[in-house]
Amino acid sequence: MNTISQKKLITLFMVLLANISLSWADSTPDTVVIINKNNTNNLSAEDIQAIFLGKKKSFPDGSPAVPVQLAEGTPSYEDFTHHVLHKSDNQVRAYWSQLVFTGRATPPRMVSSETDMLNLVAHNPNLIGFLPKKEADASVRAIDP
Repeated sequence: MNTISQKKLITLFMVLLANISLSWADSTPDTVVIINKNNTNNLSAEDIQAIFLGKKKSFPDGSPAVPVQLAEGTPSYEDFTHHVLHKSDNQVRAYWSQLVFTGRATPPRMVSSETDMLNLVAHNPNLIGFLPKKEADASVRAIDP
């Protein structure tokens, strides 16, 4: 094998390794779903999806479930829609546009910051939200979706 083709092969191998490591990094969610620490409900991934897509209005125990989300376009929102809802931002936006237009549902309330999200959920047992894992503290119960 000549030197030029060895260099090309090594370069190709390095690019392949970089792509593999990026896809692994992308597959690990950085987001946790949070509920009030006094909320004892066990939530499945399907329960969480249904609540955030307006298909379910209550927790498994029958108490109201009110979803709260961070602003669209934030890294946490993108991570949540990708890993938990299994949809792109555009798919979620189109989904809610259709439901709102037909009057069948209203989208989750939006909060402007992770601090607001944490405070709201910590003080209201009916709320469910999401945060980066590193932002969740003992004032809420974190659920790894």
